[in-house]
Amino acid sequence: MTLYYTPANRPADEDDRQRAVDQSGFLDAAGDPVLASILREAAELFATPMAAISIVDHDRQYFPVEIGLGTSETPRAASFCAHAMVDGDHVFQVGDTHADPRFAGNPLVLSGPEIRFYAGAPLAAENGQPLGALCVIDREPRPLPSQDQLDSLSHLARRVLARAAQIRG
Repeated sequence: MTLYYTPANRPADEDDRQRAVDQSGFLDAAGDPVLASILREAAELFATPMAAISIVDHDRQYFPVEIGLGTSETPRAASFCAHAMVDGDHVFQVGDTHADPRFAGNPLVLSGPEIRFYAGAPLAAENGQPLGALCVIDREPRPLPSQDQLDSLSHLARRVLARAAQIRG
């Protein structure tokens, strides 16, 4: 059986969205200790071995800070966070990637980091343009998070955006 995956659609106003990414401060935030602290809170909240702040750039998703992924970027076409950022203003969730046809054949599922569970709170610029997501990831499938966990992840995403505004100056 051949497995497939579905890359996220690019927004119709991709040029405007990319300008918002370029002006967001995130591309200059590698290793920021405040962002790293927020990310640790997210990973602890969900007890996941992996978490990231993912900024969806031209053809990659860039991780200014990450836990457990071991890389600073992956291809945009394989990005779960690209789905999260265009899926609305709620937390995007996938309890078991092997059971979801959008992701079953995704290279990030089939090989490193072997994503099975994903939850991502979208990050958007002040003008509403989607930038990426604050996400938590596991190599094991999980039940979908509680509403309290979802609300907490959204709150942490707002703190991530506030820190990016400070970095941007």
